[in-house]
Amino acid sequence: MKRAKCLLVVSVMLNILFIFKEFVLLPRKELTDETVPDRISFNRIAQHNLEETTDDLSKLGRTEAPAWVYNSTAADRFRSELETCCNGSHNLLVTQSNTAANTTIQYDAEKKTKLQVTSEIWNKFPQKTPFRYKKYASCSVVGNSGLLKDSGCGREIDSADFVFRCNLAPIDERFVTDVGKKTNLVTINPSIVKNRYLGLKNTTLKDRFVADLSRYGSAYVWMPAFSFKMCTPRSFAVQTTLKEYKSKLSVVFGNPNFMLAMNKYWKSNGVKATRISTGLFLASAALSICGEVHLYGFWPFHVDKNNVALTEHYYDNSLPHKMHKLPDEFAKLQQLHREGILQLRTDSCS
Repeated sequence: MKRAKCLLVVSVMLNILFIFKEFVLLPRKELTDETVPDRISFNRIAQHNLEETTDDLSKLGRTEAPAWVYNSTAADRFRSELETCCNGSHNLLVTQSNTAANTTIQYDAEKKTKLQVTSEIWNKFPQKTPFRYKKYASCSVVGNSGLLKDSGCGREIDSADFVFRCNLAPIDERFVTDVGKKTNLVTINPSIVKNRYLGLKNTTLKDRFVADLSRYGSAYVWMPAFSFKMCTPRSFAVQTTLKEYKSKLSVVFGNPNFMLAMNKYWKSNGVKATRISTGLFLASAALSICGEVHLYGFWPFHVDKNNVALTEHYYDNSLPHKMHKLPDEFAKLQQLHREGILQLRTDSCS
């Protein structure tokens, strides 16, 4: 009898602990870009995002002018402002011309961390930047919002002279109608190298990585090697692997001076975030090296204008990074759109 009561008590306690873990501890668990949340925690966060979205959209009002017209005067004025603060046409990338050997690099996200530029590291940098002020007449910057699903924007995106893409977003046949496939620069978050490809530790992982990247042709692969210390070995590993496999892709590293200056610029202009997103960074870079800039998939909400639910990305439903303030960024891009400085595409292209 006593044994049965003890087993009953133990069973009840285990159930209580399970419920406590599922409904209290789990929602507080830190989620990374590669984390796949369970159904309970995701539904709670999705519901919270949906409530926030409704509030944000009600404040935003009309998202864009009925017919967008490029204002070259306003665009040149704003481009000049960005050049003055951040010098993107020269400092977008780390190069041998803007970073001397035997000097130090200051990480932009870790104020106390510096890297000594040895001759070996210096030889990883291109001699000079391949970009210059307004080098390209038109550029497409492709975000990854679920709004791109069934947008039919692929052909329009690919018609630009230069196309930027974020974080190895897929461009295979499932998505080409909506997002296109032309790629001139694609970014990689170093966390992808760790979580998806386990740091490229063996030949099998390298084979898969190189095969996955082959879809981007001969694009530049941009990596924030000097944002956090942990980014450096992962970024160098990507460059080494692609060279080892004689890939047509060229790995380039974001200049921490440019990234720090761009973060400061947008913070001083109302984006209250720890760091700006990759999307806003690319849009800003595009404004330095392109004439007309067209943005696609920049929509930080989980419903569209008709309150139809959207997935986080056009290819999956992972959770957003809390470090960024995407509605703040969207509001700034809206303003630039209305002034004719860039086009923020939030409607179907078909």
